[in-house]
Amino acid sequence: MSGAAEEARNRARHIRDEALARHAERDRASLTALHAELAEVRALLAGQQEQLARLTSLIVDLTSRHISHDLPAVSPSSPRPLSARKRAALERIRDLRTQDLSFASITEIFQAEGVPTLSGQGQWSKGTLWNLWKNHAHQLPAEGLGRGPE
Repeated sequence: MSGAAEEARNRARHIRDEALARHAERDRASLTALHAELAEVRALLAGQQEQLARLTSLIVDLTSRHISHDLPAVSPSSPRPLSARKRAALERIRDLRTQDLSFASITEIFQAEGVPTLSGQGQWSKGTLWNLWKNHAHQLPAEGLGRGPE
């Protein structure tokens, strides 16, 4: 083998070795960064576990107080009382539904009469009236309810 070929082979090995060394250094730096991130995640997780333990303890404490009647019992199924505006709208819807009017027709009547929406902003839509009727008609007195929600 000639000296030039040997020298070329040595240069190629040297270049390869340098490239491998650079790759190894980048890999070490990446691993170091990953270890640091992993340490941060572990610390965050430990903090969240402590928080979860505190919250669980609070829930157990509140539940035991509620069960022992230290806290007033609240019925989750009791509906809120109707506001005056909502009651008036429901009664008007009931009256118009007894005339077999659709929610689209009732919407047009409300717009023509200038009936304010529950929020006092915007305009009535047939979907809003239907939802109001469907979800709250049962809170009106039973007499004269006419057709129920459809």
